[in-house]
Order: sequence, then C-alpha cells, then structure tokens
Amino acid sequence: MEEKTVSIWKSTLITGVYIAVVLILLSVVFYVTGNPFSKVSQYLTYPIFIGGVILAQITYKKALGGTLTYGQAVASGVLALVFASLISGIYSFVLFKFIDPSLQEQLKIFTEEQIIKQGRVPEEQLEMAVNMATKFQTPFMMLVMSIVGGAFMGLIISLITAIFTKKNPTDEVPL
Repeated sequence: MEEKTVSIWKSTLITGVYIAVVLILLSVVFYVTGNPFSKVSQYLTYPIFIGGVILAQITYKKALGGTLTYGQAVASGVLALVFASLISGIYSFVLFKFIDPSLQEQLKIFTEEQIIKQGRVPEEQLEMAVNMATKFQTPFMMLVMSIVGGAFMGLIISLITAIFTKKNPTDEVPL
C-alpha cells in the first residue's frame, strides 16, 4: 500500500492566508473608521492568532489522517502565523509606504502622545525616546518586526494549544 505524504507547507500556507485575510480586513476596518492605531484593534489580533493556530493544527491533523504529534502541532501553528504575518506585514508595508505615507507621521504623533500619557520619560528625554521609537516604525522595520513577532507569538500560542490538539498515533493494532 502506498503511503500518502502530506505537506505541512501547503496546509499551513492556506491557513496562514486565511488568518492574514482576517487581519487585513480588521486593519482596513480600523483604517477606514479613522482609528488605525486603536488598542482595540491590537487586542482583537490575539483571539485571531489563537483561533488561527488552532485551525492550522486541526487542519493539519485532518490531513494526516487524524493523528498529530506535539511537535507537528507546534510546527504547524508557528508556520501558519509566520505566513500570516508575512502577508499582513506586506500589506502594512504597502499601506505605509505607498497607499498612505502620512500614516508614518500620524504614528509618530501617536507614539509621542502615548509616551507623554505614560509619564515615565522626563520631558528633556522625550524627543530622544520618540526618535528611538520611530526608528522601528519605518515600513521595512514594521515588516520585519511583523514576521519576527508572528513567529514568536506563533511559538508561544502553539506550545500551549498543541497540548490540546495533539493526538499521538497509537502502537495498538486495530481489530
């Protein structure tokens, strides 16, 4: 009997595209409503990430015939969020670089307001803190940080959700 091989890449890429589409739609909604830097938007990404990782793990488990080791579950979750982060990061890059370059200045102002609101930085160091923060807010750096952050979040979430989605193959012979 020929054993069927299942590609983790294809399975996680498809799920990653689904996650990215949801993230991009969320971003568009907040952009159109005039709240592109809303904390609510940031908080809504966490359930999307968690749901996406679980979806990736379940989809891959089904493709494997109903079994999934802990390592396979972790790998599928991480890869799905890396793909999602890459795609949504490219969207953000295009948005900030080409569609609405004024968002960079708006983000700088928003960052300065947040630093002032927190009150942890003395006024004489405020400009230096804002300049340091804006170095990481260029479209390219946001793309890189999106991918790195997605991989990190994927790892953390996958390590937890894999406990519940794994199903090890048994050594027992079915009757």
